[in-house]
Amino acid sequence: MSTNQRSIVPKPLNPRDADALTRRLSPGDRVRITTTELPRTICTVKATKTSTRCGPHLVLTAPPITTTAQDEIQQPTFHCTSHPDSAMTVLEYLHTPTATRSRCIGSLTTIAHLPNLSTPTEDTGATVEVDANE
Repeated sequence: MSTNQRSIVPKPLNPRDADALTRRLSPGDRVRITTTELPRTICTVKATKTSTRCGPHLVLTAPPITTTAQDEIQQPTFHCTSHPDSAMTVLEYLHTPTATRSRCIGSLTTIAHLPNLSTPTEDTGATVEVDANE
């Protein structure tokens, strides 16, 4: 398998090791999470906090969604807080133009880093040269 193919494979991370998660993930990284009450969701890491009053903390954002009932855009944010020797608790915050609602969506059961969807740390864009007369 080539190096390029290996980078496409999701890299599973231990959901019970909050310290390692906050060290391995950076803002802009894409992850796939599953909780005890929510199916797989792809999120972007917004922030990692290694030392908070509640221990390590991850803040994840999901793509905006539109509700059909009100036709208003909602921006889900997930806050993963740690507890010693257990999976992180995940709180979902739905941000709308008029309010923010929150609910607990269970414990983090799986998390995988998606390196091919993450923001690159270096510029990998190709340089294109165009003749002045074109």
